[in-house]
Amino acid sequence: MKFFKYLLFFLFITSFSSFAQQFRFKTTQMTVLEKDNKNNWGKWSTPEKTEMYVTLDYDKDKIVIYSREIQHYTIVEYLDKEVTKTDEINSYLCKNQLGTPVKISFMTRIDQGNKPQLYVYFKDFVFCYDIVEEVTK
Repeated sequence: MKFFKYLLFFLFITSFSSFAQQFRFKTTQMTVLEKDNKNNWGKWSTPEKTEMYVTLDYDKDKIVIYSREIQHYTIVEYLDKEVTKTDEINSYLCKNQLGTPVKISFMTRIDQGNKPQLYVYFKDFVFCYDIVEEVTK
């Protein structure tokens, strides 16, 4: 009987630790910034409506963007949170499935009514997504 109590206690404790630190977002809009032939940044593209899902999984150290071609990013380094008068920024140094280095930032635009955005920084272009957090039940 004692063994059964310990087993139940162990299962109870491990069930709490198995809850993943995972966040899910839905994109609403996307814009792109690219470098030109002279290595200068151009202008942001016209925003386009989107409806994709994004997961940030701390337990598996990964970020996935479910676009037409699913984008898998492995988190290599968690950067310190940056807080300014206008933004709160959580950034991650990542590598995509081809090993290309990428910086990904989840930003809250304080000066824009706490608007959440996701930035994906490659060497020659940047994707910016307006996002909303999906609440899971």
